[in-house]
Amino acid sequence: MRPSPKTDVLVAVDTALRPTGFVRRGHVWLQNRGDGVSGWLGFGVSGSLELTPLVGVCFRRYDEVCRALGVGIAGTPLVSAPLGSLMGDKPVWQWTFEAGGDHAAVASSLVGAFLEHGLPYVDKHAKWDALARELVAKPESLLDFERARKLAIIHVLGGNVGAAREVLAKERERVADSADVYARSYRAFAHRFELAFRA
Repeated sequence: MRPSPKTDVLVAVDTALRPTGFVRRGHVWLQNRGDGVSGWLGFGVSGSLELTPLVGVCFRRYDEVCRALGVGIAGTPLVSAPLGSLMGDKPVWQWTFEAGGDHAAVASSLVGAFLEHGLPYVDKHAKWDALARELVAKPESLLDFERARKLAIIHVLGGNVGAAREVLAKERERVADSADVYARSYRAFAHRFELAFRA
């Protein structure tokens, strides 16, 4: 049986990425940075032949706390960005692979853009202490629906359960009158967090 066009595209990308140290793990590519840190590269897929690259950094210590609290998906980056948003004046958001076309050339172009614009993002964010300080100083850089959870975990990993509880209390107050899915999920998370990390 012949592989699907999507499989052909991902094989071409995998081949182009191999020299960079990024290794395919399921649906994403990871680069071991040591000390439980991994560079992360994933793709939004439109149709079968259009890829939108996403770049990020994963931390095992963060994943371990998430797993203990029953939130998130292991191997999901703590921070991430679309490659196009890192490219400056002339961003490319999507790489299109033509059916029957030269997938190697398109994959090479994608990986070249990743090395030029995405890898510096990984390099910048692959140091836990610096990233934790940056996220605590600029919490608005995190998405609204993940801000309280991520900041609370970052504070706990830094040994500051009190600051984590403050973050959780502010978010609990903000969603106090809401019964939507996020508010219910958040309250359950905050309860589990308080049971796991008693001051």
